[in-house]
Amino acid sequence: MSEEGCLLVMVVDLHPQLAEHDAFTYLNAVVAFANLHLAANVRNSLAVLAANHLESRFLYPSSIGNKVERQKDGRLEMLGQVDRAIERGVKAMTEAAGSSAVHPEQSESLLSGAMGRGLLYIKRREAEEVLTKKIQSRLLVLKVSSDTGSQYLTYINAYLTSQKILTPVDVCVVGGECGLLQQGADITGGTYYCVRQVTELLQTLLLMYHCGTATRRKMNAPPADTVDYRAACFCHRTLVDMASVCSNCLSVYCKAVPLCTTCNVIFQTDRPLVRTGKKKK
Repeated sequence: MSEEGCLLVMVVDLHPQLAEHDAFTYLNAVVAFANLHLAANVRNSLAVLAANHLESRFLYPSSIGNKVERQKDGRLEMLGQVDRAIERGVKAMTEAAGSSAVHPEQSESLLSGAMGRGLLYIKRREAEEVLTKKIQSRLLVLKVSSDTGSQYLTYINAYLTSQKILTPVDVCVVGGECGLLQQGADITGGTYYCVRQVTELLQTLLLMYHCGTATRRKMNAPPADTVDYRAACFCHRTLVDMASVCSNCLSVYCKAVPLCTTCNVIFQTDRPLVRTGKKKK
């Protein structure tokens, strides 16, 4: 780990599909990895955000329960605060999701919004420490829900912002592959890995995501898979192999359309082809 310390921003997926896995093991892995990051270096700092199909919110640091309680079991006080803050936040989000009706347009986890909030938190921390060097920061995304393309533009904007501020995006997916998050890890220089069982999550986090990007280059990490760079069409929000692209705003459509719904440009698809003659000298 870097001697200057590292700001780790964790984005945790709390979609209702988590019920299909072992939620207790999943959350224990999150808390254990957060505690390890803080205990590894006294200069390390942490932020934890959670997202489900309805909202995204900060779990740590939290504005609720700032009172410091003395630990009697020998644990570090900061680690105890992290445990309680994450527990309260997860409980509050679960209760709010259980009392709200699920709409079809809100079926996807709002991870892209949580990533944007995490990047804003990083920039705020950099502004607060103007006398020091740039904060060594990382973004770690944990995903358990299925992959859809309804937030394609938001994901791409987050990736380009992370690339600009030199913040790598690490991704660990539980279950199936996620092409959109794989693109983000490749664009920003982060690490992407998919675990098939939630019982493998903590081991994977410790081995592959604990050290910084400089140390990872010296490790014999698993080779990166081929990145799926397919784009999501703007009409159906699905990944496509071939599509029509608007020449004005670069919107992607799986089928030819007469009007771009993004910039309202009219496509002249029925215009006959005209052969241009050679210029006379």
